[in-house]
Amino acid sequence: MSRVIDFHAHIYPQWVAAKILPAAKRKLKVEVPGTGSPQDLCGMMQAAGVAQSVLLPLAKGREDVSSLNDWILSVSKENQELTAFGAVHPFMQNLETELDRLAAWGIRGVKMMPLLQEVYPDDPRCGRLFEALTERKMILVSHAGRDPLDRPEVFGTPDRFARTIECYPDLKMVLAHLGGLRMWDDVRRYLLSAGGNVYFDTAYVSFYMGQEEMKELIGDIGPERILFGSDYPWEEPGRAAEIIRGLELCESEEQAVLGKNAAKLLGMNMD
Repeated sequence: MSRVIDFHAHIYPQWVAAKILPAAKRKLKVEVPGTGSPQDLCGMMQAAGVAQSVLLPLAKGREDVSSLNDWILSVSKENQELTAFGAVHPFMQNLETELDRLAAWGIRGVKMMPLLQEVYPDDPRCGRLFEALTERKMILVSHAGRDPLDRPEVFGTPDRFARTIECYPDLKMVLAHLGGLRMWDDVRRYLLSAGGNVYFDTAYVSFYMGQEEMKELIGDIGPERILFGSDYPWEEPGRAAEIIRGLELCESEEQAVLGKNAAKLLGMNMD
């Protein structure tokens, strides 16, 4: 069996987890299977046979980016099975300095959250971030589509990302939730023609689409551009991986989605 790489996981400092996870349970009326701690994630990974997880930190504001990155890096240094990406805010003042700091640590990419940060990806002011990432050969991971809270404004819509991709074709980008959570008709309309530098992860989509629909969309996008993601702590990595295995993709496509695509993108050895 090939190594499984989870490209979409979140951990939180204990005080943050104690605040946001109970609030999410109340508002969304869903179970949250993980505690959000590094130890809990590593335990679930081991139980599920997940070899590596990419940590995607979420910074709402511009001032808390550097301290969050310090913490996420310290956790990854203590846990070799965890690969840290950096937090970023597109409009932060010391953007290039922070990216250089991350690159010097060997961090391969960053996460932006249009919905949380209230940023439209096709805002011209985001160009500074996209150009800086392209110059440094770093990967951008972004939330795409709606969220379970059904907020009225959706910042990272598939059509806005399509415009971004057209303007920055050399930027390596991962669009979470198969390109647009609960906006998959628009994913088909605007993003199927996205170039080879654009990838799509599977995080949390099984709560909103059945297996046949997921398999069909993966086929439409192209399995070579799909990355397995669990969205821990909101989903168990083992359950998420079994859903992918249950799609009955051919063996080479399943291995690509569960790990080989991610390993290639991250420059990892799959042996």
